Amino acid sequence: MPDSRTIRLGWTFLLAVPALIGGLLAILYFYFPNAVGKPQQPLHTEASAVGEPRRLKAFSLTDQLGQTYDNQRLLGHWTFMSFGYTYCPDICPTTLSIMSEVSNRIRAQAQHAPFQVVFVSIDPERDTPARLAEYVTYFDPAFLGVTGTQQELQKLTHPLGILYQRVDTQDSAMGYVMDHTASIILVDPQGRFFAYFLHPHDADSITRDFTTITQSD
Repeated sequence: MPDSRTIRLGWTFLLAVPALIGGLLAILYFYFPNAVGKPQQPLHTEASAVGEPRRLKAFSLTDQLGQTYDNQRLLGHWTFMSFGYTYCPDICPTTLSIMSEVSNRIRAQAQHAPFQVVFVSIDPERDTPARLAEYVTYFDPAFLGVTGTQQELQKLTHPLGILYQRVDTQDSAMGYVMDHTASIILVDPQGRFFAYFLHPHDADSITRDFTTITQSD
């Protein structure tokens, strides 16, 4: 398991709450400017639709193999996209563990839509391709880990309502933690922002929603 003992769990919980709320408000602001403050109706059990699917702005990141990860690599399959960093003590490993369960359950189906799970690091200063490779494949050999410059990361995260910021800490050996939105983004095979899953996540609900979405698509 990736080493995350240097950051206190309680600190991360306090950081995650405002990030979660901020991320939801940002999504509503960008895609439903008239609906901020109103509850968003769920698409199924856990997934929430964003209205008309929106094509993502052009971005260019790098995966754990050193290859370019951009809009073209979103085409032809569904993509579950989560955001975080490898030194995250709780939320990120929990999310990837749940997505490992989801992946196994989807693959066990007789027929299923093609999909990919991508972990986007918002901490490129520490998350090198080599570290990402070790981290994401711990949860599932098929998972992808990607990151890039802050400018390129913003091109992807900002329109999706994913918020993050560096928080310097004196009680951490690493010097800082990353406060970030914990939502999982679902991108359709046309490379469009289709839906999102709010934290906390549940493997049963995500699997059921994805199956319903793709069977009715």
